[in-house]
Amino acid sequence: MFRFYYILTYPLTLICLFLLLIYRGIVRYALHGSCHYIPTCSKYALDSIREFGAIIGGIYAIKRLARCRPNHKAGYDFVRLNLSGNYKWKC
Repeated sequence: MFRFYYILTYPLTLICLFLLLIYRGIVRYALHGSCHYIPTCSKYALDSIREFGAIIGGIYAIKRLARCRPNHKAGYDFVRLNLSGNYKWKC
C-alpha cells in the first residue's frame, strides 16, 4: 500500500520541489521578506517534501506557513524525522 502511494505521488513531489527551487532562486529575492524561523519557510517546505512526499510534507509546510507571522515567537524549527521511512524521497 505505501509503495503504491509513493509511486503515485512521486511526480507530484518532483513538481513541488521544482516550483520551490524556482521560488528560492528567483522570487524570494524580489519580495525582500525575512522569515522569523531557522531554517526559512521555503527551506522547511523543501525539506519536508523531500522527507515525507508531496501530500504529507505539503501539509507540514502549510502548518509552518500558518505559524510564520510577525507576532508569533521565532526560533529553531526543523523538520521531524521520518522514522517509518515509507515516504522517503531518494535521489
